[in-house]
Amino acid sequence: MKIRFEAVPNPSCRFEIWDNETGEPVVHHDRLLTFASAKSAARIADFLNDSRSHQRRAGAAEWRVADRDLGWGG
Repeated sequence: MKIRFEAVPNPSCRFEIWDNETGEPVVHHDRLLTFASAKSAARIADFLNDSRSHQRRAGAAEWRVADRDLGWGG
């Protein structure tokens, strides 16, 4: 499985966060996420990738709770 977010260099000698799912750079609150160092950009990309996996697990847990509350689960 390919990671969704990664740090990539851009033409202005900075590093931006690239979204492999949309094929576009990440924009947050109308600002392009760019960083002066590859290390900083990589840390943010790792954080975003970890956040997505946590959100998926949390979403799955919510479904299990909802199913149980409705009497659908085991």
